[in-house]
Amino acid sequence: MSTIFYNLVVLVTSVVPGHYVWVSIVVITILLRLIFVKSTYGMLKTQHKQKGLQGELSKIKETHKADPKAQQQATMDLYKREGVNPLGSCLPMIVQIVLLIGFYSVFTKIGIGGEVKANLLYSFVPHLASLNSHFFGIDLALKVSDLVKLGGTIGIVSYLFPILTGGSQLWLSILTKQMQPKNEPGKQPDFASALNTQMMYIFPIMTAYISFTLPSALSIYWIVQTVFMAFQQQMIMKKLKEEEIITEEVAEVLGAKKLETYNKGGVVVTVKEKK
Repeated sequence: MSTIFYNLVVLVTSVVPGHYVWVSIVVITILLRLIFVKSTYGMLKTQHKQKGLQGELSKIKETHKADPKAQQQATMDLYKREGVNPLGSCLPMIVQIVLLIGFYSVFTKIGIGGEVKANLLYSFVPHLASLNSHFFGIDLALKVSDLVKLGGTIGIVSYLFPILTGGSQLWLSILTKQMQPKNEPGKQPDFASALNTQMMYIFPIMTAYISFTLPSALSIYWIVQTVFMAFQQQMIMKKLKEEEIITEEVAEVLGAKKLETYNKGGVVVTVKEKK
């Protein structure tokens, strides 16, 4: 995988003025996120639907609390009836992990500074003499911890890498938390809910620490990926809420007496018959 990503980085860098690797990282990250935007939309739509089904899921747990198998079957029947695919969120997460592993292997095993490793390049990849690993005077091939040791302006500015990495992750974690079902009034949160709340703050701290110990180029990827995902998530959730409002308006107009499709402002919604 490291060779594949190295060739991808060199290929994109070859068309970037100045052959800056950090520009290549930004371009690759955004392009791949755009390619899988449909999958991301499906993932967020699934999470949004699951939040709306929380009441029915609680009833299923209460009804079949003594029979886990029946509880699982009733849950799957509910998901099937409502068109929810629990596995729909897998692909975007897999893409994110593959990108992280790919860039990590390039930055740590091969390196992005100085002379290009011509023996690793494919025949169709331009054979550049060297890669420019600098980012406004900061060498991204170095670990953040090593940059800090240099002292001076570079040492101080280098602290921004873990700070922005952890901060952007916290922002995304907060947005993701808002999509999760809220606890019923007066009911104590279960273990999973309490753990998710704790991880919302612990994971960004871990991310910042990991960023501090790795090549600073990885922080560029992490920040771009996270910020892009956060904006993307906000836009998609806004669209889903608009669809939800339109669906309610159409249901009111039609009385939801039968299955109908309705197009309003380019948004197509389906109103199901009330039981």
